[in-house]
Amino acid sequence: MVVKRLMRMFGVGGPSVRTELKVSRAQPGGKLSGTVEVTGGDHQVSIGYIALALVTDVGVQGGLLGDQSTGEISRQKVVESFTLAARERRIFDITCDVPLETPLTRAFGQPIAGMNVGLRTELEVARAVDRTDLDPVEIEPMPAQQHILDALSKLGFQFVKAHMEKGRLRGLPQTLPFYQEIEFLPGTAYAAQLRNLEVTFVATDRKLHVVMELDRKVGPLADRDIFGRFTVDPATIADTDWRGLLKDWLTQSTARKGPLF
Repeated sequence: MVVKRLMRMFGVGGPSVRTELKVSRAQPGGKLSGTVEVTGGDHQVSIGYIALALVTDVGVQGGLLGDQSTGEISRQKVVESFTLAARERRIFDITCDVPLETPLTRAFGQPIAGMNVGLRTELEVARAVDRTDLDPVEIEPMPAQQHILDALSKLGFQFVKAHMEKGRLRGLPQTLPFYQEIEFLPGTAYAAQLRNLEVTFVATDRKLHVVMELDRKVGPLADRDIFGRFTVDPATIADTDWRGLLKDWLTQSTARKGPLF
């Protein structure tokens, strides 16, 4: 998939930049790649750097990237300083790492409504930085995440939506000041006991940490949140009956009067 964006920067007569992503879909831990083309304006300028920032909406469901709710996932300088002559054109090959905590924008083969992740190209000229060039990218589950999502689907849970929350999850190796919650509605087997289930992934280079929050019905007008935490080894995830493990946990969670964890 190729994404192109042309942006005139720093007003009329200033340099322009075009970002072309040849790889605009990746998994957490993967890479995006393409080119950045910078064209000089009416006069010579000194470019301080070109950087790529991976960003997402935080705390606003259905928001638009670029507003005050934008959260930065990562930032990478991809080109150091250079001089750009008037009307000169320079093309740079660029690669952007996708951190393991990058939120998903696709699940079960379809886009997640309200979830946005974008790659922002930043050009610094005379200590002024233009941050308006933004290209949408797609983030799909990595195999371990997909395995857990499939296990929930096989248990009858129906994927609904996802959103980003500000904050940190206690006791987890989270590095970003926000996290993604992926929401499911219960199937017929759990509809009488649960209102919904939310899943959060926090991945490291060795483990995938999975947090599940159950909104359990305890009365006509009362609910109780129950949390479960699981640690997944991506290398051996296929050797574990996650459907059976989650089924057992759900059975215990819906039967008990208090939280399990």
